Amino acid sequence: MLTKKQKELDVIKWEKSVEMGADACGTFEYCVKCDKSLENPCDKAYKAFNGKPAVKKTAPKGRKSAKSEAAATKA
Repeated sequence: MLTKKQKELDVIKWEKSVEMGADACGTFEYCVKCDKSLENPCDKAYKAFNGKPAVKKTAPKGRKSAKSEAAATKA
């Protein structure tokens, strides 16, 4: 099943292909991350190229999380 982003990138790729008069596959910056053997390759390449590293959310120092405060009040 095509993802929303894959469909969006396919339209952009199609329009560029028509403009160039040739297949535009492989001409975008994110194509360096492409693995055509995967499902939704443009989407995955785009996310890999533009993705941000995962950031673990933690409570600020000196503060307790709401979960730990709730547990402390129950005890």
